[in-house]
Order: sequence, then structure tokens, then C-alpha cells
Amino acid sequence: MLLSRRMRHDQHPRLALTAAVTAALVAMGLFAAPAATAGTTTEEITVPATIQYLHGQDPVDPGHCSALVFVQWADVPGTVSARAYYTFKGQERSESAAPPFSDTTDWVVTYTVSPGNHWILVGKSWVDGPTVATCEDKAELYKTLITNPVRVVLTVERDNSKCEAAQTLVTKLQGKVKSLKSRMKAASGKRKDALRDALRTRKKQLAKAKLAEQRAC
Repeated sequence: MLLSRRMRHDQHPRLALTAAVTAALVAMGLFAAPAATAGTTTEEITVPATIQYLHGQDPVDPGHCSALVFVQWADVPGTVSARAYYTFKGQERSESAAPPFSDTTDWVVTYTVSPGNHWILVGKSWVDGPTVATCEDKAELYKTLITNPVRVVLTVERDNSKCEAAQTLVTKLQGKVKSLKSRMKAASGKRKDALRDALRTRKKQLAKAKLAEQRAC
């Protein structure tokens, strides 16, 4: 996690308004994941998560600091949205977000998630006064307010094109095997031997195709 750059005091109202608008959209059900594209499907999966309690001080204004709380989870390829569930004062709460999530958050200083992980912001506060402040006390307070259990439900987009291609090949080869078996019954002599060789080859191809189908699907 990296901290950098001071946030101007006049940014507070704008960021607060943005957060309020996002919360309203979530509450009304207007915050939705992108629709799946052709050849893809979406599914929901639940992944383990941790709570990160962070605080930082403005490097040029020792009386200006912030404390933030994030729910963190490991990256899952294809994720199009996430909802973090956490406990606030004993009650389950949740926050939703879409990429790039809260991975880089400016609030007095810049908070950046470690590579391979993502964040959703679930708590924030700040101090801007005449005396030195680090906001460490606020981070400690958050540890009593925002607690486990915590989890993240991801909406993940899966590419089905390889699976569909593998299934098509299996169906095609099954048809060829069936046809060769039928032709063998009516054949004799060298013709039957040739068809038997062709059937053996098609069966090997079908076996490989079924393995490819299992891997792709």
C-alpha cells in the first residue's frame, strides 16, 4: 500500500457528493454489472477477504490526516463487479463497486492497493486542524466498529467460445464415428479393413476432443 500526494481541502465536498451519489445508485438498484457479451456468460462467486485499516498524514500539513477502511480480496480474472460484505457495529453491511474499484483512493493522501489485489472502500474519516494529527486513533477506533465476518461476492464473466468450439468438434467426430461403424457393417474385404483403420483414427481423435472439451468447459 502506497501513500502519496496531498488532497486539497476543497476536494472534500466533491468527494463526499460523489460517494453520496454512488450510494444512492446502489440503493436504487441502478448500479449494475455490464451485460455479458456474445460468447460469454456471467456467474457469481464468493471469495475470502480481509479488512485493511489504514491512516496517513499530509506531508506538508501535519494537522491534516485521514483514516480509511478497505475490504481487500485477490484478483479474479474476468471480474466485472464486486460487492463487499462486512460487519458494522454487529450488523451486516455491504458496498458495491466496479473496476477499478477503490484500488487508488485519494483522501488527504493517496492510498494504493498492493499488486494482485483489489479494494472496496467501506469507511473513511479525516482531521484538519491546527495541531499535529496522524489519525492513528481513528484507525484504531474503526477496528472496533468495522469487523469480521467479511466476504466479497464477485460477478465474473466467463468466455465460452473455446468450450463451444470443443463441443462442436466432439459432436462432429461422434457423427463420423457413428457413420464409419454403419459403413463397416455393410462392407467386406479390403474395404472393411480400410474403414476399420479410419474408425480407429476417428476414435483417437474423438478421445482427444473429449479431453479438450473437459478442459475448456
